[in-house]
Amino acid sequence: LVQLSEEGAVQVFRPLFGSDYILGAVGVLQFDVTMARLRDEYGVDATYEGIDYATARWVECDDRGKLEEFEQRNQGNLALDAEENLTFLASSEWRLNHVAEQWPGIRFLKAREHA
Repeated sequence: LVQLSEEGAVQVFRPLFGSDYILGAVGVLQFDVTMARLRDEYGVDATYEGIDYATARWVECDDRGKLEEFEQRNQGNLALDAEENLTFLASSEWRLNHVAEQWPGIRFLKAREHA
């Protein structure tokens, strides 16, 4: 999955709690293509199911204490991407905006800069 995400087909997220992986994509077709490639290129039979997240944002904060508090209070919505960057998963744009209003100083980035 990480290799496929490096190609840009999907984003891979690993929740802070739990062992499942979350795939992020723009449309359902990308999931179908990923499943076909896993089967054809890697010999892996995989399935997927929908979840209640609609958007993801990479999280940054200059204040380490504030970031730790944010992590503690939002554990169920946090994941790490393939490069171990903290990501907030929201069920809707409204939820994302609401959380952003509650946490001034936390930056919610639509895109992640690659080094």
